[in-house]
Amino acid sequence: MKKILFLCAAMVAAISANAAITTMTCAQAKQYALDNLQSGQTGTDSVAVTGYVTKDYSGLSRGQQRFSIDDAKGTLETVHCYYANMPAGEAALNVGDKVTVKGLLQNYNGSAQFKNGDVAAIIERIQIEIDTIESSVCEAIAEGEALNAGEKTTDYFIVEGIVSSIKSEMNQYNQESFWMVCGDNNKELQAYNAVMKDGDAAKIGDKVKVIGRIENFNGTIELSSASAEILEKGNVKIDTIKATVAEAVAAGKALEKGKTSVAVYIVEGYCDSIVYKFNDKSKNMSFYMCDDMANPTYEFEAYKVSTDVDVPVGTKVYVVGNLYHYYKAATTDKPEVETIEISEGTVYLSDPQGIENIVLTEKAQKVIVDGVIYIVRDNKMFNLQGAQVR
Repeated sequence: MKKILFLCAAMVAAISANAAITTMTCAQAKQYALDNLQSGQTGTDSVAVTGYVTKDYSGLSRGQQRFSIDDAKGTLETVHCYYANMPAGEAALNVGDKVTVKGLLQNYNGSAQFKNGDVAAIIERIQIEIDTIESSVCEAIAEGEALNAGEKTTDYFIVEGIVSSIKSEMNQYNQESFWMVCGDNNKELQAYNAVMKDGDAAKIGDKVKVIGRIENFNGTIELSSASAEILEKGNVKIDTIKATVAEAVAAGKALEKGKTSVAVYIVEGYCDSIVYKFNDKSKNMSFYMCDDMANPTYEFEAYKVSTDVDVPVGTKVYVVGNLYHYYKAATTDKPEVETIEISEGTVYLSDPQGIENIVLTEKAQKVIVDGVIYIVRDNKMFNLQGAQVR
């Protein structure tokens, strides 16, 4: 016991003497945090702690993961890693993996914690049998529907399917979210923040293979902590539709709640209020749009859309992306939320018709029947999910 205390005291002295990164075991990190930091206090010197993942709290989300580590495999949660930054392109950590985490230690309510530390090295990954259950999209959805809300399978599933819509484009961590449709009933399975093999972004119509655990996320069936690869590139022509804000709202409400349009929309209107101000680092912002500045409706939001410049209120803009029918049910302390939006699209300050990556279809046109927008092409009518109506 005296030796352990002596080692800890010597290590504290070394940390105080200079700002170099100090290497610790999980036990030493916990002792240091409890002995030298008040509750809620964060240290000022960087440390590196190596240990085994003993609990996974969140899976991988936007390049970050919550987990605990200990010096030995088991169930001890000696050091909590709160939304640690994972190396780009790496799949989620699993219980049993050995990692080194670097950052500033914190005393969080009597426990040792890294807040937004960096996973500096993945030393060892456990071997997980993830290819034992092959499933179709329809079978995966049925498996997820049998789970209670918030539950996920312990087994991993391999699912091959066709990308029906993109939920969010690939981010800097090579993660992308997209939907795959079950042809039997048009239900959709979401691959949530899947790490894309070789950094290849999936597009609508691509045939993909996704490996992950099936989760019932409040009624949305998804493959979480997943990896994905493109098996075959699709050849699907995507309609690009120019619309006013009012037309975009009508089209978005025609989608099922929580669904994204197949068609790409160019929505023309005015920025009437700022939701999240321009972030110069991530180059995005969120704002509401309207057709008439004298009559804002606050029904249509450009959510975290990419822009190189801050867009002031009153600016005429063109926002390009897929429509999303956002919906969150009311709870005991929060009201119902329903918004039509373009999520993570792109903002242009002039008509983007001449830009190379925007292709306006000549043969397709939109029609409104009983307040619902349809696409007419080659004398055939399609709904916004691409299914032929007549």
